[in-house]
Amino acid sequence: MNKQYTLFLFVITAWIILTFNFKNNIFYTASDYFDYFQYDSESLVVGRLILSERDGLTAHAAFLGSVQPVPSGTNPYWYQYESYRNKYDFENFEAYYSQPGMQAFLYGLFCKITGITGDKALEFYYWIVSLFTAFVFAIFLAWVYCRWGLATAVFSFITILFSHWITYFGRNIFWVLGIFFFPFVMSLWYLQSIEPRIKKPYRVTFWLMFVCMFLKCLLTGFEYITTTLVMCVTPWIFYAFIYKWNLKLFLKRFFTASAGAITAVVATIFWLAVQLSFVKGSVGEGFKYIFYSFNRRTYSGGNENMDPLFQKSLDSSVWEVLTAYWNGYAYELTHWFDTGWMQSASRISFGSCVFIFLIVSLVVFLSKSIRSFPAFRRQQIALASMLWVSFLAPLSWFVIFKGHSYIHTHMNCIVWYMPFMLLGAILTGSTFYFFIRKPI
Repeated sequence: MNKQYTLFLFVITAWIILTFNFKNNIFYTASDYFDYFQYDSESLVVGRLILSERDGLTAHAAFLGSVQPVPSGTNPYWYQYESYRNKYDFENFEAYYSQPGMQAFLYGLFCKITGITGDKALEFYYWIVSLFTAFVFAIFLAWVYCRWGLATAVFSFITILFSHWITYFGRNIFWVLGIFFFPFVMSLWYLQSIEPRIKKPYRVTFWLMFVCMFLKCLLTGFEYITTTLVMCVTPWIFYAFIYKWNLKLFLKRFFTASAGAITAVVATIFWLAVQLSFVKGSVGEGFKYIFYSFNRRTYSGGNENMDPLFQKSLDSSVWEVLTAYWNGYAYELTHWFDTGWMQSASRISFGSCVFIFLIVSLVVFLSKSIRSFPAFRRQQIALASMLWVSFLAPLSWFVIFKGHSYIHTHMNCIVWYMPFMLLGAILTGSTFYFFIRKPI
């Protein structure tokens, strides 16, 4: 079969399957928690849609939030859905100021144009987000196919499909998971197909990274920002080995990409400060809120008015946080089984995965069989190098945003996949396949 046709068929199949699994959990890779995962964060989008429908897209500076008051004894998050579905009246709007909320602005704009609302609108957005996130992963898998072939691409696809964390996030209209991976995937394909044909790529590199990261920040703000920043520049590690760049050339290209991404983050800070000025009274007050929001997620001291849980998270140790995420489960299918030993066998921790990837990396560097195939070995060393640099991506969030990580153990495991777990799966699958079918 023609290789291009096989690639097309594989990508389309992966896209379709991932879309349906993200939307409906058709393979039951996620537990029943899937049905209400992050409904609290998502309710901020729903509350915004309610306000946009009544008062306009730019009301309250287009921020996310929730409509108030909530009847006594009613879950405040589910009430947003009920209110949107039944068009309840409301008195005021409690805003969430930590991100621009552009995803909800786009949803609201579509509602204005089409006239759809309520459950039909939410169902449509679940499909759109699932399609987009699945598309980003499918394009990533296409890159895996082009570099390592079908067997490794299929293995990588399976590890994505059976990740309960990716499945949980896959359709969420607040998180829009695909946008976190978008700069990374664009970088891979840019370096694979476009950059080698450009004599002076620095300007293109800078603006590509700026645009990709700026889109990410507009849609989801500074959520997992350090992780996304590290993730999006790791492809330069891989291609430094593939293209045999000298140190000077690598540093110049790497820092150009980094500068584009960081500039986008800085631009978003100014964007958010200006947006906040419409409700806080001045740009200065906007910056003040941004710094306060940053402080309560990291190490900075709280104040007497701070929620006790936030204060406890600031007082926690880094080791305590790292241990929690090291012991978290990368893959967990315990909901498939009733017996205890089967449940124990159907899950693996992130810490165990780190050890597996370390062993595979040592095999790549030390194996005499792999040394006999220099081109393959160079690619595997490039991948292993990118893998271990990418280890800094989840680590950066756990350490720098210790306060946030301490509280949100029910969701922050997703940063392990940005892109450490994805790359580890490629390295493991491609190395294993090498030994069961050595090239001739």
